[in-house]
Formats: sequence, structure tokens, C-alpha cells
Amino acid sequence: MITNNSYFLGVDIGSSFTKLIVIDNNEKVVFSEVAKTLNRDKTILKNILNDIDEKFNVENVCATGYGRKHFDRANITKTEIYCSSIGVNALFPKEKTIIDIGGEDIKVIKSSKDGKVEDFYMNTKCAAGTGTFIIEIAERAELNLYKMSELASQSEMNKELNSFCTVFAKTEIMKWIFDKMPEKDLARGIYISIVNRIAKLRMDKSVPIFLIGGVAEFHPFLRNIMEEMFQKEIIVPEDPQMINAFGAAIEAKNKNK
Repeated sequence: MITNNSYFLGVDIGSSFTKLIVIDNNEKVVFSEVAKTLNRDKTILKNILNDIDEKFNVENVCATGYGRKHFDRANITKTEIYCSSIGVNALFPKEKTIIDIGGEDIKVIKSSKDGKVEDFYMNTKCAAGTGTFIIEIAERAELNLYKMSELASQSEMNKELNSFCTVFAKTEIMKWIFDKMPEKDLARGIYISIVNRIAKLRMDKSVPIFLIGGVAEFHPFLRNIMEEMFQKEIIVPEDPQMINAFGAAIEAKNKNK
């Protein structure tokens, strides 16, 4: 039974980060936190959970993401595809396409006006175009990850990396560096490569498109390049990295009724 003092926890355990969100019975976010998933110091997550326990009477817990089955406190587990659809639908209850760029994969989800997953597609070529891809290529190019969007916004170049493979892409970026390509063009070229990989996935572009995930959070200029290529507005919700955890929290609330 849901009361005014009821709270619900959603946990998204991704390949790179674990996201936690607590909502109240009105689906208002009252707590959110992020921690590295592969962290030898297990006290960090433990301290976050202790903080939640002290502040909130959590009645139900839903876990999603790659590590969802390893979260012992979860009453419910759901796929991140399911939670993406639930989370975005809470903000936009209409038919839509959701693009979720995570640490190791890209998901394209067709979501109904009721938040049901109608169809979905995933990248099939290893980690090409994901957060891991950006980190490894940017590291080889000696680009500051946190300044890539700012750099790319200053460029008008439209050249892309041709290789889908991260290893070959690293070799290709080295050639760009040897050719003395400016940092701003390197950054934009990496983003263009990612969007071209996304564009090869089947998706419905006739409905509103939402971009979520950690890459959308830390690389906001990616949205601009997507809008240029797709010739369509791309909607990035507030805190896009937290959407799946938000969807999980809503699922915890719904299953508690």
C-alpha cells in the first residue's frame, strides 16, 4: 500500500556507472547519486545505500542494467530497454523513439504512448560508437573528454573515422594527428563517426526522438550533430544519464500497488 511516506528506489547498474534514484509516491525525484560500477572500494556504494536508508522509508526496489541480477536488495529486475521506455514515457507520454548510448552499446527503442516497448535494435559491431569508444579514441588523440563538446562546436569539418573497429579507428585517428588536424576537428570527427553508426541502426524517425544515456550527459554537442544529420529535433531530457534509474524507480512504485 502506497502512503504519503512511501519511497521507491531505482538502481541502474551499467558497465561504467551505477545510478540510483529515489522517488516519492508522486514520482518526484527526492534523491539521486552516481558511483563507478567497477570500483574496488565497495564502501562507496554501501555508504550511498546507508544514506538512503537513513533518509527514506523505501518500500520497493527495482534494479536494471548489466548488473541488475547482482543487486541483492532488488525486489524486481527489469531490462534497461524496459526502464528506458518507462522513464522517458513518464516525461513524454506519446509515441517516440529512444536512443540510449551507454558505455558498451547503443540501443534504439520504439516506445508507445503507454510506455510499452514496441520494438528495439542494438549495435552489433562491438563497442563502436559507445562511451567506451569515445574514451579510447579521445585518449589516443590526447583530447580532454570534458572539453570535446566545446571543441567540436568550433569546427565545421565533416570528415569521419571510416573504421567501425576501435583498434583500427585508433590507427586512423593517429593519421589525423600526423596530418596536424586541429583538436576541434578531431573532436567533431569523432562525434560524426558516432552519429553515422547510430544512423545505420533501424529506427522510426517520423516520431519524436529522445537521446538518453551517459554519452548524452557528458557530450552534449553530439545532439547538434544528430540534428544536422537527421534534419530533426533531438530531445535530451534533464539528467539523461539517470533516465533508466528513474524508470526503474517508477516500476518499483507501480509493482508496489
